[in-house]
Amino acid sequence: MDTKLKNFSRSSATKFTAFLLTVILLSAAFMQLIILSYKNVNYDVLFVNEYQESDYFIYHDVSNTLNDMMIQLEDGAKLPANPDVYYYIADGENIYFNADADKIKQSKTPLFLYEDGEWTLGEDADYGTPYVYYPENYKIYFTFTEGFMEEGQQLFEANRTLIIPSIVFIATCSMLSLLFILYLIAVTGRDKMDEEIHLSKVDNIYTDIQLIFGVFTLALWFEYMRSYFYVNGDNISDKLTPGQIMYMILSGIVTAITITICGIILLSLVRKLKAGRLIKQSLIYTIFYKISDFIKSFFDDRRYAHYPLTKALQRRQVTFILVSAGMVFLTMLFIAAGSPLLIVPPILELVMIYRYYTENNKTYEKINRGLQDSLEDQMKSERMKVALVTNVSHDLKTPLTSIISYVELLSKEELSETAKDYVNILADKSERLKHIVSDLFDLAKSTSGNMPMDMEDIDLKKLLEQTLADMEDDIIKSGLPMKTKLPNHAVIIRSDGKKLYRVFQNVIDNALKYSLTGTRVFVETEESEDRVNVTIKNTAAYEMDFTPEEVLARFNRGDKSRTTEGSGLGLSIAESFTNVCGGSFKVDIDGDLFKVTISFRAYK
Repeated sequence: MDTKLKNFSRSSATKFTAFLLTVILLSAAFMQLIILSYKNVNYDVLFVNEYQESDYFIYHDVSNTLNDMMIQLEDGAKLPANPDVYYYIADGENIYFNADADKIKQSKTPLFLYEDGEWTLGEDADYGTPYVYYPENYKIYFTFTEGFMEEGQQLFEANRTLIIPSIVFIATCSMLSLLFILYLIAVTGRDKMDEEIHLSKVDNIYTDIQLIFGVFTLALWFEYMRSYFYVNGDNISDKLTPGQIMYMILSGIVTAITITICGIILLSLVRKLKAGRLIKQSLIYTIFYKISDFIKSFFDDRRYAHYPLTKALQRRQVTFILVSAGMVFLTMLFIAAGSPLLIVPPILELVMIYRYYTENNKTYEKINRGLQDSLEDQMKSERMKVALVTNVSHDLKTPLTSIISYVELLSKEELSETAKDYVNILADKSERLKHIVSDLFDLAKSTSGNMPMDMEDIDLKKLLEQTLADMEDDIIKSGLPMKTKLPNHAVIIRSDGKKLYRVFQNVIDNALKYSLTGTRVFVETEESEDRVNVTIKNTAAYEMDFTPEEVLARFNRGDKSRTTEGSGLGLSIAESFTNVCGGSFKVDIDGDLFKVTISFRAYK
């Protein structure tokens, strides 16, 4: 039932019928007003019951009669006999009357008395006083005859009989028209198939053009009606003449056309309002939008789409400076000319500042977003690399263990000297490969953050002494003197002793492998405030044509000729372990001097 009702109420036929009835009803109501204007209608019948209480009686009959008598007295004419009026007028010298003053005062009809420059009314009077005033020395007694008042009351009643049905007709047409208009406003643009707003071709016309055309149509209608009533407004009669009927029909047609045009415009504006396009569809908005968009184009990224964001910022800045300079020039020019347009350049400057600021913020956001995306991609790539290294290292351990086991079994067999040499080489290389795989696995765990940590308070001095003692054979074998400078007291730090032992071992082993023969390796400890720094220095045996960042990269070896047996992971593992242990790892290169500084917070 609801669907059928919606289909009926939103159908094109129903809307057209409602619109047509609105035009007919409003035109009919207006034509009825024209008919009333042709007849001698007293609209006071709508507000009062008695003729003597009406404004028409006071301001037309009474005031006009008094005005006529005043004009005649001033011209020196003799007052004519008026069978409808009893009057007694004395100006101090002459007396003009057509009835005795006492008789006038005793009249049962409305009585008006003028004495000492003021009007007063008779007893039990419920009507107003005239607006005509005489000199203060005048004394006037004035009333109408009973016959005149009875005739006026009869005409008053006849007017009521004539006007009330017409007013009811006009009010009925107006109320029905209002209901139809409200219905059309509610359903216009809506289809029985959906709840979307559907626009018509007339809605493509600019809003302000529609308003101008509507106002122009109403102005023409008002001008036509004004000129028409100016020519025909005095032709008042009880019956309509053929000319009045013709003009009335013509006025009805003009009114119907005006209502149709204004109705179409009104419904179009309503549809645009519902669709949110009332303002955006206007010509003024379009012009200002295009101007604003043109100015905006100098500051947003459209003009710099093929430039990098940083270059777009620079070009936008140059544009802003040039345009601002132009605004300053215009301001000075208008000041010199005393032009009221002086306020325009500062307003435009404020608009440009706002646009410049907002568009720069958008560009900064793009830059930050790009950096964030790049960082996330880098982190993702790094995690993938770590995962790959971890998986590969784990997968290599099983076959490598088998190789080492079989090599060990081969070494126990009765083999020729040549075969034994081969087995020894296999054992050496497989052991080296085992260390590399182990290093890869440890590096992957420390980088991924999955390495288990055993943090405790340790004595850094004892840890260094233990590391040097354990590596004594390697130090002797290298032939490099080891110079140490350690404090006489314990240096307490919080770290993982096993991981930190591996750090010192890798760094010292790196110094032993790559130091120049005949030089020394220095291991020093330095305390400052709440930190302790361990420095390991050596002189390289080769030209160090690389940066600290490059030497810390994985699989990167300082000895690019690769004459040593390093894997290129020692320093990378040392740096990673130092970071997870809560310290900092730094490499400095000064000529042939290679220096590693490991720093921790000290607890005294």
